[in-house]
Amino acid sequence: MAMLPLILQEETLDLERARLEALRRREQDRAKRFMNAKNRSIGIDKSYLDRQIEEKRQLELAQREEKLAEAENLKHLVQCLDNNEAEVQEARQRSLNEIKRSLDEQTKQPKNNALKDGPLDLANCGPSSLQCFSGEDHAQGTRKKAQQDQVKLWCAEYMVEKKRALDAERREEQDYANYVLEQDIIRSQLEEESKRKKDEEARLRQMENLEYARQARQRKEHEMEADNEAQRLQSHYLQTCPLLTEDTRLATNVNAKHRFRPDHFKGFQKDHVKQLYRENDAVVCEKREISNREANLEANWAKYHDQVVDKMRDAEEARQRMVAEENRVQMEILGQQKKENKEAELERNRHPEIGWNSSRDLVSLAGDKTSLD
Repeated sequence: MAMLPLILQEETLDLERARLEALRRREQDRAKRFMNAKNRSIGIDKSYLDRQIEEKRQLELAQREEKLAEAENLKHLVQCLDNNEAEVQEARQRSLNEIKRSLDEQTKQPKNNALKDGPLDLANCGPSSLQCFSGEDHAQGTRKKAQQDQVKLWCAEYMVEKKRALDAERREEQDYANYVLEQDIIRSQLEEESKRKKDEEARLRQMENLEYARQARQRKEHEMEADNEAQRLQSHYLQTCPLLTEDTRLATNVNAKHRFRPDHFKGFQKDHVKQLYRENDAVVCEKREISNREANLEANWAKYHDQVVDKMRDAEEARQRMVAEENRVQMEILGQQKKENKEAELERNRHPEIGWNSSRDLVSLAGDKTSLD
């Protein structure tokens, strides 16, 4: 009974140390992340706040489970104490009942009915006349009361320690809340300064962009005017240039009328074009005839190939029939030999005096006869 509160206190202290160590580790990680300029962001870190709220909720759930576990442990402790007390009371009642039964039995004996007045006669006195026994516990009530006071003291110390831990946790949470509030104030100041600088930069950038837009608009207008002038000149050149027109007289050589200039060639005459068409038609007819001859050659080759395949198939079938016929003749010869062997065996059995050599000669003669046949 005395070890249960000590075990509970040790478990509670271990849980409290683990919780404080986890809280200290989270604070160190958060400070390290806050001091890291690469990961630190100006403004509200919503993802971290959500994660912090979730961690706090998980911590509250864990604390609630720890409180429930502690309540269950206390309940179990009280139940164990009640059960032990009930067992002690029951054992004491059984002992009293046994003593009463023994006393009742003793009072029925004659030696235990001695007179109370007069001198004490030990011969007429029984065990009930004894006033003090060896091993009797006179301080049982005081010891029990001391044990109960000790249990109450342990429970009070446990409650005080628990309250002290809760107060320390509340102070840490308040300090952390103040720390977060100061960070939010500093963050808001930094955000306002950053916003002011961004607004100033945006205003300067807007003025620069307006100037750039005006210059770009002027440059685009000059380019459009230059493009329009170039298109006008190009259109005039295309309309008046003799090289780009369909005038065939430009290809005639001024020195020789029967010759033309290759760089100013505009096309053939109609008769020459007709002659080119007739030559092309002749070439197409020749290609078609060649294609027909090749198709006929392929068809003849396919027909020849089919004939060769049919002949090879017929030859293979004839060979298979010949092999089957030879196998059938061989089977008949083997059957005839088996029959003659059986006849020779029967003949040897009918004439045992012929001997093994004679019967073997008969079998060999029968085999020779069969082979000759």
